[in-house]
Amino acid sequence: MDLIQRVSQSFWGLENSDRNNQLVVLGAKYDPISSGWEEQNQDNFGSLFQHMFTRPEPWNPEFLKDVNSRLHFTYRTRFAPIPRHIDGPSPMRISILLRDNPLNVIENVLNNLDCFQTDIGWGCMIRTGQSLLANALQLANLGRDFRISGSDSDINEVEMKIIRWFEDNPKHPFSLHKFVQEGYKLSGKKPGEWFGPSAISRSIRSLVMKFPGSGIDHCIISTDSADVYLDEIDPLFRANPKANVLLLLGVRLGVDFTNEYYWDDIKNILSSSQSVGISGGRPSSSLYFFGYQGDYLFYLDPHKVQLNLALYESDEERFHSVHPQTFNKIHLSAIDPSMLLGFLLTGEDDWLSWKTTVLGSKIIHLSDSKPVDIMLDNEVERMLIGERKTAEQRKDLTSDLEIGDYVDVGSLVQSADSYKNKEADDEYQDVKCKNQKIVVVGESNSSGAPDVEVEKVLVEKETIPVRGK
Repeated sequence: MDLIQRVSQSFWGLENSDRNNQLVVLGAKYDPISSGWEEQNQDNFGSLFQHMFTRPEPWNPEFLKDVNSRLHFTYRTRFAPIPRHIDGPSPMRISILLRDNPLNVIENVLNNLDCFQTDIGWGCMIRTGQSLLANALQLANLGRDFRISGSDSDINEVEMKIIRWFEDNPKHPFSLHKFVQEGYKLSGKKPGEWFGPSAISRSIRSLVMKFPGSGIDHCIISTDSADVYLDEIDPLFRANPKANVLLLLGVRLGVDFTNEYYWDDIKNILSSSQSVGISGGRPSSSLYFFGYQGDYLFYLDPHKVQLNLALYESDEERFHSVHPQTFNKIHLSAIDPSMLLGFLLTGEDDWLSWKTTVLGSKIIHLSDSKPVDIMLDNEVERMLIGERKTAEQRKDLTSDLEIGDYVDVGSLVQSADSYKNKEADDEYQDVKCKNQKIVVVGESNSSGAPDVEVEKVLVEKETIPVRGK
């Protein structure tokens, strides 16, 4: 079947209702409908009856080719077992049992009762992180103009090599197993626990640096802001003007929702030729954003359940399982404010061009070097996360906190001048984009200790309540 016909049939469920705004996919722009559609309509739809029962306007075929060429990773089942941590979640959670194939559940109970063989219910942020990384690797190795062929017999070998890197087996460099391993080592995330943007960015950086043959030479991350420091990146291009540098920026653009103040900048980010997407989504439900039209973001959903890649009988089946046949859209007002922004800088000229495009950004900020107080923030984060405190210690730290609370942790940093003069009994305080630090307290894990993560909040012209105990 012709590629466009196959993809168009799959995309039938999402109506192309906007005939005015451009379609944008990772920096590439397309007209909302193909140029010959209206003329074809006049020829084929002669009566009112025919018009009432015709399909919606088709998507631009060049847009569909681009979307279908993206790499997309989702929940998988029946992969090599990942042992449960002694203090971690159980693989036999109801959320997994209800969503997995009953035969897979029975097999897991009989053979690997205390191991994870699926990431249903907890791996969506890892999967969107894999999608972001995979599209960066595709860009680094094949270029932005690469499109998949409509023929199963004409699969690109370089892309197939990239796909194999993500097979869920410990021997593959970007497998779920490797992400889980790095997540525990760098962020204290046990198997079965949900990753946040900071944990996924640390894991990606570590895995890229451990696999120099990937085509990405360096990975620079910022786990709590979109601050980019020139003295971290300039030397990389002085040493190698053709280096490929992956830039990952974790941001929180509001408290409970994404502030409208940042909507245009989010769209500008996805319009950038260096963009490799955004890993974000709804609260506790990650999505991979790859483009937009108007005020709607296009996304690929990782919550579809598929077999482990290694279990497919042919490369053709593996190939089609990681190329999207469907996509969806969500309004900017509905997305979670916590997200990971991805950019691939393909050489020094690309770096210089990118710096020019972000000069007026309300989200991304360029600075010569990292301030001392930011280094101190990193020490606080390592104290709360990296040392993996015992359950009793963590209970002491957060004993009065409720799940979902956002708490100012300035009192933990006695040497930070910006926190010395705060009024303890103020009901409200101004939220500053650069200085506001919060602890995000998630659901308690199996040891009884809440999942704790330090983040900064970018909120413009807002206040939030400071809860007194």
